[in-house]
Amino acid sequence: MRRLMLAAVLLVAAAPAGTDGDPGAYAVRIAVTAGGDAPVQRLALPPAALAVVRTPGLADIRLFDARGRAMPIARLSATPAERRDTLAAMPILGAADAFRVSGMSLRIDRAGDARIARVDGTIAPGTDGSVLLGTLLDARAVTGEARALTLDADMPAGQPVTFTVEASRDLSDWRSLGRKTVYRAATDTARNATIALEDAGLSGDYLRVTWRLASRPLSPIAVRGATLRSRPAASVALAWVTARLPSGGDARTIDVATPFALPIAALRLVPAGDDMLVPVRILGRDDAEQPWTLLGEGIAARTGEDIALTGGPYRLLRIAADPGSSGFSASPGVRVGFAPHDLMFLTAGRAPFTLAVGRAGARDAYLPVAALMTQAAGRPVGIAQADAPPARVTLADAGDTGRDMRRTVLWLILLGATALLAGLAWLLWRRRLPDGEAAPVDRP
Repeated sequence: MRRLMLAAVLLVAAAPAGTDGDPGAYAVRIAVTAGGDAPVQRLALPPAALAVVRTPGLADIRLFDARGRAMPIARLSATPAERRDTLAAMPILGAADAFRVSGMSLRIDRAGDARIARVDGTIAPGTDGSVLLGTLLDARAVTGEARALTLDADMPAGQPVTFTVEASRDLSDWRSLGRKTVYRAATDTARNATIALEDAGLSGDYLRVTWRLASRPLSPIAVRGATLRSRPAASVALAWVTARLPSGGDARTIDVATPFALPIAALRLVPAGDDMLVPVRILGRDDAEQPWTLLGEGIAARTGEDIALTGGPYRLLRIAADPGSSGFSASPGVRVGFAPHDLMFLTAGRAPFTLAVGRAGARDAYLPVAALMTQAAGRPVGIAQADAPPARVTLADAGDTGRDMRRTVLWLILLGATALLAGLAWLLWRRRLPDGEAAPVDRP
């Protein structure tokens, strides 16, 4: 019995504070004013809320009423009109095989059960010519989010072909956008292959399509053309957050840890000191064991040029100055841009309302939009307003993440030891009688 009670004390001491339904368990709480008396309200999440999201998919967001009850919410996203662009295919050629084996002979000697195969031949230079290595697509006129690429391609029947799509501005550094394995049956006359690109950002890029097979193709593979589906991002106003870089660091490389779980849509780097223009590359990864992934590249300028980023979210971010530049003489100013996010909520409680954001591990509580609209009673959706403070975040030095983890472990050990001492003191108190005499020991 005593062991169970002691274990309960330790569990209570180690349990995280609050629950998903407790407004105090979230990092940030923002006052929200409903727009009129409409039962269904739409709220644009302020930058101060997006900067503290801890769970992918915005799962750690709640809307509470004055009594602390969670209101029904639904997730919304801005979806600009989709566009389609037809891209002409340009072949990427390479040299044919440099050598070939000719004059081959095979002799097999038998000695009991042993078999020895021997090959004789000469190496002769290959003939002049070229082979098709891939296809280049000029997508520099397309900006925004790439949804999918449909290829008009010749493929061998009965052989799975894996297509890979990559993007680059300078035809040198390529970043992966999508991959798909396509199988065409012998009776299938269709030549289309659609590859999802997961809303990858495009900004004056070329696209490269390559392919591979498990064995030698039975017939030539060629891409005749392609159709790119995308959504323009120019009409989407980003939510900007001012960020502070850690002090110190290298003049050419700044590695930071991000405190949020949302992917970064764009960065603005404003040089300080005597710096005016610094070409940079932005890379990301989740831990030190992974290679860096190129997210985007651009110019750090006093005019605040946007550097569009794709991929993520990543826990670690690297701002790398071009090797040919002088780098940063001082830490630049940084602004982080997030894609906008809206939610709808039902005013099923008592005003005022509170937007709560920032709780790691929170479960997704979003309902379908159609479910909330059944309560609109034919009335238009109200536009709610959030009274949010200025959005600011601190980007920690990438080397501090390990120290933070060790500090957390030490605090947990300290709390556990404190709970253990409290439990032992309670047991000693229970073993004494009111008159100061020791209590008899329990016998089984």
